[in-house]
Amino acid sequence: MPIYTSHSILSANGEEEVSSITITEIDAKFEPVKGTEQTFECDTILIAVGLDRLDEFTREAEIAGINVFAAGDAHEIAEASSAMFNGKIAGIEICKAMGAEIGEIPTDWVEKAKVLKSHPGAMKPYTNFEKNEGVFPIIHCLQEIPCNPCTTVCPTNSIHTEDGGLMGVPIYDGSCIGCGKCVLICPGLAITLVDYRKNQDNPIVTMPYEVGNYPVKEGDKLQLMDIDGVFLEEGTVTQVLTNKANRTQLVRASVSSANVRKVASFKIQDDAVSAPITKPIIDPRQPDEAMICLCERVTVGEVRTLIKQGITDLNQIKAITRAGMGPCGAKTCDTMVKQVLRQEGVPVESVVPNTKRPVFIEVPLEFFADGKE
Repeated sequence: MPIYTSHSILSANGEEEVSSITITEIDAKFEPVKGTEQTFECDTILIAVGLDRLDEFTREAEIAGINVFAAGDAHEIAEASSAMFNGKIAGIEICKAMGAEIGEIPTDWVEKAKVLKSHPGAMKPYTNFEKNEGVFPIIHCLQEIPCNPCTTVCPTNSIHTEDGGLMGVPIYDGSCIGCGKCVLICPGLAITLVDYRKNQDNPIVTMPYEVGNYPVKEGDKLQLMDIDGVFLEEGTVTQVLTNKANRTQLVRASVSSANVRKVASFKIQDDAVSAPITKPIIDPRQPDEAMICLCERVTVGEVRTLIKQGITDLNQIKAITRAGMGPCGAKTCDTMVKQVLRQEGVPVESVVPNTKRPVFIEVPLEFFADGKE
C-alpha cells in the first residue's frame, strides 16, 4: 500500500459515516501545501495516539514540591519499549523512596533508556548481495533504530549490529541453517530468507506475512515487490507455513536469481483500490454542527462564533462554552480548538493557552478551627 510521508488529513468526508478522506502535503510548519490535495475512498480512519504528552499532573506536582515519579506519556513521548523500560526504572525509584532495601539502578539501564528514546539515525546500504549459494537472510532494515531482536534469536549467532549496540543496523555474516526465526521475530517484517540449495536459477525467497483476511496458498501467483514497493516480477508460491505463536506466516515463492535478493514482500491489493479519486474533495472546515468538545457537548459553530468576535484566549473560550471543563481535561478539544483558530487565520503565537489546573488537596475546616498545623 502506498505510504504518504509529510502528509496530514485535511478532511474526513461523509454524512452519517466516513466515505472518503482528503489528505494534503504539509510544509515544515505543518501548514497544508495548496494543490497537493488527494481524496481516497475509505470506510475507516485510524487515529494515531500517544503523540501528545500527558504530563500536566507531573509538571504541576513538581511545581507544588511533590515527590512525583513518571514514565510513559506522563514523562515524555517515545516508543512503547522506551515507556515500558522507563517504567521499570521508575518502579525501582519508587521502591527506594519508600525505604525498600534495594540496590542502585545499573548504569547500563540508564544508558539503554536514553538509547530507546533516540530518533532514527542514518540510512545504510544493503549488505550480503554478492552471495549466490546456500541459504541466508536478506536484512531490509537499513536505518539505525533501537531494535535488535534478530540478533538474539539466531541459533548460530550469525546476526549482529554494526557496532554491537542497540542502535546499529543488523548485519549477517555467519552460518545460516534456514530456520526462519529471524524472519518471524522482526517487528518490521524487514527480513527475508534466500535459499539457493535446490535451484540456482530459480531460488526460493521466504517472506513474512500477517494479513490473515487475504489468504495465500501453494501455487498462487504473487506480484513480488522491492523495499520501495516497485514491482520486480511474478513469483509462484511453493509453501506456506503458519507460526501459531504470533500468527505470522512464512510464504515461500520461487523467483529469478536476478531479483531474489531484492524481494521484500508481495502485493495483495489491486492498484485501483488505493488510487485517489479524480477530483479531490477540498473542504477543510468542520461543519458548525460538529462536536468539538464531546464531554460538554460544545459545537464547532459555538467556538467559531467566538473566534470571529476576536476571542483567542482558550481560557475565555472555556469560560463561555465550557469546552475543556469535562472529565478528559481538554485532552481532545484543546487541540481541536487550536485547529479552528488556525483555519480562521489566527497565528498560533497569538493564542493564549489554557491554564492547567493546579494540584491541590482539600483540607477540612476542623484543622483551621483547632489551630493545628
